[in-house]
Amino acid sequence: MSPLWLVDTIIGISLMVAIGAYVAVSLREGTFANILTPSAILTIPAFYLLPLVYVYLFRAEGSSYGYAYIYATLAVENVLFAYFYGRKSRSLVRLPFSFGYANFWTLSLVCIILSALVYLPVLLQFPQYILDPRQIYVETRTGFGASSFTSSSLAYLGVVLVLFSGRSLTRKGLVIGAAAVVLSLHGSKGQVLEILFFVLLYLVYVSRKRFTLLTALIGAASVSVMIVVMFAASMVLGGTSMEAIETISEYSDFTRNDLLVIDSHFPVQYGRLTLESNTISLIPRVLMPSKPKSFGVFVLAEEFFPARFDADTGAPAFAIGVEYADFGWLAIVYLGIFAAIRGRLARISVDRLAVTRHPADLILVAFMADVTLFPIGSSGWFLPETLLVVVLIRYISCLGANKVCRERIKAETPRAFSPAVRSTEKPEEA
Repeated sequence: MSPLWLVDTIIGISLMVAIGAYVAVSLREGTFANILTPSAILTIPAFYLLPLVYVYLFRAEGSSYGYAYIYATLAVENVLFAYFYGRKSRSLVRLPFSFGYANFWTLSLVCIILSALVYLPVLLQFPQYILDPRQIYVETRTGFGASSFTSSSLAYLGVVLVLFSGRSLTRKGLVIGAAAVVLSLHGSKGQVLEILFFVLLYLVYVSRKRFTLLTALIGAASVSVMIVVMFAASMVLGGTSMEAIETISEYSDFTRNDLLVIDSHFPVQYGRLTLESNTISLIPRVLMPSKPKSFGVFVLAEEFFPARFDADTGAPAFAIGVEYADFGWLAIVYLGIFAAIRGRLARISVDRLAVTRHPADLILVAFMADVTLFPIGSSGWFLPETLLVVVLIRYISCLGANKVCRERIKAETPRAFSPAVRSTEKPEEA
C-alpha cells in the first residue's frame, strides 16, 4: 500500500501536466473549448479527481510503482498529443473523393427513423423496462449488439447530418432531441452525453465559435452537474453520505483496475488483447455464433472480476490496463507513439474540416476527440471503420447536388464552405 503523500504527489503532478497540455492547445486554437474538451470533461474527474477522493476517504490501493507508472503514462500521452497536434500542417491532406452539400436534412431524418426502427425489436422484447432503460442495458449486454450499436451509430449520424442541414434551430433541435430520446432508451448515459460533444465540436470547428476560459468552465461545470443528475436518477445509493460518495467514486475505477493488472504481474499477452479488441468486438454475435465471451478487455475481466464476468455485466474500466497486459512496461512507449499519431491525425482532420466544412470531416474530428460513432466502450480504435463511413457520407452528399466539390492542392489552398454556414466564399466546382 502506497503512502498517501506519495500518491497525492504523483496524481497532482500528472494532473498539472494534463491541464498544461489543455491550456497549450487552447491558446493555440484561440478557444478554451476545443478537441480536447470531450476527453477532459470525462477523464479529469475519472482519472484524477475521483481517485483522489477515494484515496482520501478509504485507502491507497496498489504499489507506488503502479501509481507512478499509470500517471507517468497519462502525462506522456497528454504531452505528446498536444505537441503533435500543435505542429502546423504544411499542406492540406487531400482525399480522392468528390463531395457535395445536398440531402443532409433528408438523410438526418432517415437516420433517426432507422435508428428507432432498428432498436424497436429490443423495446418490444423488454416492454416492462421502457421506463427503466438501465435495466434494458443490463439485459442486452450479450447478443443484442447488432441492434443496439447500429441504432446508436445511426442516431449519431442523424445528429451530425442535421447540424449541416441549414435548417432552423427549432428543426435541428427536434431531430437532436429525437436522437437523445432513442439513445436514452439504450440505458447508457455516456451515449446521450456524446450528442453534446458532437454539437460542441460543430460550434468550435465549423461555426467558428470561440469560448473564453470562464465560458468553458461554466459549460464544463454544467455538464458535470448533468452527469451527476443522470447518475442519481439511475442509481439507488446507500443510506449514508459516505456510502453515496463511495458508490459514485467507484464509477471511476480505472486506476484501481490498472493497479490490479500491474501489481499482479499478469503474463504479457504480446498484443493479443489489443488485436482482439479491434477485430472480434465488431463482429455481431448473430454473424458469429461461436464468438467467445473472453476476448480483449474481457480477458482481464475474467481474471480479476470473475463474478462480474460470469454475470455478464460488461467489462470493467481500464485506462492503460489492456496495454500493460499486452506489452508490460513497454506499454508507455506504445501509448506514447499512439498519442503522437492521434495528435497528428487530429491536426490533419481539423485542418480539413476548416476547408471543407463537411459532416464527413466533422466525424473524423470527433473520432480524434474520442467521440465516436461506434459506442463499443473500451473495445478497439476503429479508424478504418470510421474512414469507411466518411467515404460513404461524402458519396451520398453528392446525390442530387447542384455543385460537386473536389479538393485541389495549390500554392494557396482553396476553401470550400458548406451552404449551411455563413460565408462569402463559394464551394469550388469540379
